[in-house]
Amino acid sequence: MLEPVADNSFNLPVLVVDDDVLVRSMIADVLRDAELLVIECGDADEALEVLQSGTVVALLFSDIRMPGSIDGVGLAKAVKTEYPDLKIVLTSSEQPPEDAFCDAFFAKPWDFGHVIRGVKSLLTRQE
Repeated sequence: MLEPVADNSFNLPVLVVDDDVLVRSMIADVLRDAELLVIECGDADEALEVLQSGTVVALLFSDIRMPGSIDGVGLAKAVKTEYPDLKIVLTSSEQPPEDAFCDAFFAKPWDFGHVIRGVKSLLTRQE
């Protein structure tokens, strides 16, 4: 189980999951420019493989609408079950369902400053 540590949260990567490579690369670059480490995944299955490999991440940043065996909402639910301390951010051009497991939601198109402030706020928040 992941144990986030408040002092080194900026040293742990953000796991960015989006099936659209251009969108994923854009937000990953924005997060990197904000001095955050980033791991990119193209779908929920790939993200789960990264987590199950033992790679420790500070936060999951996932699109909601993705092809594959599960979408972003399903990924968030699986992650919250297996890694309850991991912060989860969902993003989409549509609002998430009310029962979605997430600590924050950012609507597309993004206001990059708002996303960076929100992500960094989640990373510094202690349980």
